[in-house]
Parts: sequence; C-alpha cells; structure tokens
Amino acid sequence: YYVDGVSITYGSNPRQHIWTYAGGLTETGLVDVYGCPCNNGSYASPLPSFVDNDYYCESGTYDSWYPTLYVDDPLWDGQNCNGPESTCCTNPNMPWFLKTLNEATTDNIELRVCNDQGLPNEDTPLDIIEIYVK
Repeated sequence: YYVDGVSITYGSNPRQHIWTYAGGLTETGLVDVYGCPCNNGSYASPLPSFVDNDYYCESGTYDSWYPTLYVDDPLWDGQNCNGPESTCCTNPNMPWFLKTLNEATTDNIELRVCNDQGLPNEDTPLDIIEIYVK
C-alpha cells in the first residue's frame, strides 16, 4: 500500500510501476500529510522513489471533507484544480498518460484500487478504464 487511489503495474516480485492516480484529501491540503505531494507548498508525505513523476494527484473537495462521494469534481480530469492544487494539473495529456517502459515485456498489466481505510471513508469509484498498449 502506498496510495489512496489507483496503481497500474506489471510483473511480480516486485511489481514494476507504470502509473499512479492518487486521491488527495483536499485541494488546499498544505498542512495535511494526506494532500497531494504536487500541491504548491505541500507538506504531504514524499512519494515512494519507484513512483518518480509518473502520477497524477487530485482531490474532489476544496478545503474540508466528509465521508461522501464528491461528484462535482471528478478526480484526474485536470479540471477544477484550484489554489495550491493547480500545480498538480499542468500536464496537457491529463487524464491520459504516456509511458515508455524500460524494457519490452509480455507480463500482464495490473490495475489495483488501493486504500488503507474502509468504506465509505476512502472510496475511489471508477467510471471507465481504458488502457492502450503500443
């Protein structure tokens, strides 16, 4: 476990990181270790080294949270990135990512929805997943 969100990997022992979609607690999560590490001035916990810059992080709520589904601001779409979170949404490809692996592989790609707390505190519902391999 390293993220509240989605982890995309391949291989095993250990898995090889492709991309991460992380959910931050709030957009203004500056003093919150659960905010996005890309937030301008963030105090969030540092990312594991294997993630590098291969991630997107966004929050569905501006400055306070309740255990509810925030449908007005879907994550990882690059929209409604306000205040400190604006630095998290600068990639023009968002929500898509492009990644060249270090080596060719025939391993399966694994997508895992991760969290460290139960429902409804850390739900990460997904609407659609598309993975294209070239």
